[in-house]
Amino acid sequence: MKPSISLGVNSIAELSNLYPHKKFCIWHIPEIDKEVFLKIKGQLGRRIVSQHIYEMGMPDFDAVSAAHYEFSRDNQADDSVILGIGGGSLMDFVKVLRFSSLNPNWLKEHLNTPLEKVSKDCIRQPLILMPTTAGTGSEITGTATIWDFKRKTKHSFFGNQVYADFAIVDPQFCYGAPWILTRDSALDALSHALESIWNIHANEETRRLATSACQKICSQLPLMKKNLNNQAARLALSEGALLAGMAMSQTQTALAHSLSYEDTLSNQVSHGYACASWLPVVWQLVLETPNNHKVCDFIRQAIGDFFQSPIDMARWLDNLGIESYDPSNMTPEIKQRISMAKSSPRGKNFVGFMQAHENI
Repeated sequence: MKPSISLGVNSIAELSNLYPHKKFCIWHIPEIDKEVFLKIKGQLGRRIVSQHIYEMGMPDFDAVSAAHYEFSRDNQADDSVILGIGGGSLMDFVKVLRFSSLNPNWLKEHLNTPLEKVSKDCIRQPLILMPTTAGTGSEITGTATIWDFKRKTKHSFFGNQVYADFAIVDPQFCYGAPWILTRDSALDALSHALESIWNIHANEETRRLATSACQKICSQLPLMKKNLNNQAARLALSEGALLAGMAMSQTQTALAHSLSYEDTLSNQVSHGYACASWLPVVWQLVLETPNNHKVCDFIRQAIGDFFQSPIDMARWLDNLGIESYDPSNMTPEIKQRISMAKSSPRGKNFVGFMQAHENI
């Protein structure tokens, strides 16, 4: 059920070959590059039957539920394709939207449990995703994150049915993205890559993907800070995000993500910023875990050319404008949050809570 992937500059040309006899409903962020969007319209022509602007921010449960019902009511689902163009929030949103159902409680009934089969009262529309940030990897994962800011909870909408059908990763969509968005998206991807390495589900393939992703992101992100028009760096970050997403889709995330959720829910800090701020502390925990030598070696292979220690990483993040938790000062608050995260689904994926990994 994983999507077919097109990667590279001008890969949007692939659109003209997809679903030639179906109509297209487009959802996109307001900041989309006008020239690139004109290319998309040129590819699809009269097949575009509706165009919607996504302005929700991080997808909130109540808002997504309402939008899902309204779109299901108004859209001819049996004859159309959904094309989502945006960052992780938009892509997670349209992963829900593509399931057309007039049951107003449909989303609530399908959160936090695998969606492996679609019921007869629901139509699963074809879905094409085109990321405008190099970060989340949502275009190739079978998971969408739905936040409930009113109740301070996070939900997962996931399963084999949730994967998009096609992912088109064209760095042209990232041209013009401001520094903060570029930074936080890339750090989200870096978090995915590292979380795939210090993960009990890691394997040779995921480590290879994650290592390549780390090296691309760590080498290219500082260049983007100096020059946002660096197209070669944009391409490398897009490649890194895709590789990190491919690794993370197999292992799922781990402790840094679990720790980050409180920061996002309480302060609405961006997901990439929140995850990155915990990376030095989590790396320090790996180093302090007995019999973890192989995992430490894998981490060195991935980021050893850039950081000699978690402190080095914290300084690097600080230079990028990220205030990270101090790995040299495990305060009672940090220890308490780590203790609470141990029993979470993502926390249980972390190798640092196990005692021996010599066979990994």
